[in-house]
Amino acid sequence: MLKSLIYLSGKSMLLPLYHVVSDHDLKHIKNLYPVRNTKQFIQDIDFILKYYKPINVDTIIESIKNGTKIKRNSVLFTFDDGLREVHDIIAPILKQKGIPAVFFVNSDFIDNKNLFYRYKASLLVEEVKSKEISKSRINEISSKLIDKPNQKNDICKSILNINYKNKFVIDEIAKIIDYKFDEFLETNQPYLTSLQIKSLIKQGFSVGAHSIDHPEYFNIPFDEQLRQTTESIKWIKKSFNQEYNLFAFPFTDYKVSKHFFETIYSLNNPIVDLSFACAGIKDDLYTKHLQRLPIEISNESARQIITKEYLAYIGKCLIGKNLIRRK
Repeated sequence: MLKSLIYLSGKSMLLPLYHVVSDHDLKHIKNLYPVRNTKQFIQDIDFILKYYKPINVDTIIESIKNGTKIKRNSVLFTFDDGLREVHDIIAPILKQKGIPAVFFVNSDFIDNKNLFYRYKASLLVEEVKSKEISKSRINEISSKLIDKPNQKNDICKSILNINYKNKFVIDEIAKIIDYKFDEFLETNQPYLTSLQIKSLIKQGFSVGAHSIDHPEYFNIPFDEQLRQTTESIKWIKKSFNQEYNLFAFPFTDYKVSKHFFETIYSLNNPIVDLSFACAGIKDDLYTKHLQRLPIEISNESARQIITKEYLAYIGKCLIGKNLIRRK
């Protein structure tokens, strides 16, 4: 069935998006999205390789430069957030199977210098769930949150709803319950180190930028969008001397303007050679901007997720909703 759907859709390149693979309980992630275990990840890969041949970034960039289409069904695996499991679990599996990949990292988090605010939120939720917290502290936490919840479950939901603009609230709540993110970073080392990234590059993998500290681009002004993009790319170039400037939007490219894309792709001074987002199988105004398919959206198999996405794309084509339009 999938072979027919690929043919009917005309979308022969698949860009799966993952973050992490682990056989262990990851407290900083467990409240955010489902985590694939090793067995599930290998099953995903084996299914995908039945229908697609792995390609690298160079092949995509050359096809865009030359205005030619990659004829065969192709797949490029991508991984966001630069988590340690990329080095420990994911890369060895990919290497064994001869699969190229791109790992997108945040410059503020590499070497475990800092922690993504959403991971902080997940850790706090775990702490709130497991601890006996006095009524006075519950009230103090509630006072920091927009909807003023007074029950543990509601507090946990509110913590997970904190956005980038209000991320300081997470640190304030951590102080109230005496939780130290620095200790988590030191003990667990959740992110890749610079040495590990260099090792991955030596093995033939590519590394790209994923912003400085993972903001929601639709919640920050144009100048900050540009700073987050430009500085993270410069850091990658300086630290790892990558041939291409690759960039993956944190969260989503939703509401990012045409002006932004025209700026980063400027003919006179291009900032980005190739960019990525995560709207699934869709068409985009910009040939240098590729939409990826998130695989961790549910506990369904890659077969189910990919098949559903192709059916959805074909349906959108019929009603003219397959192209992402920008203002």
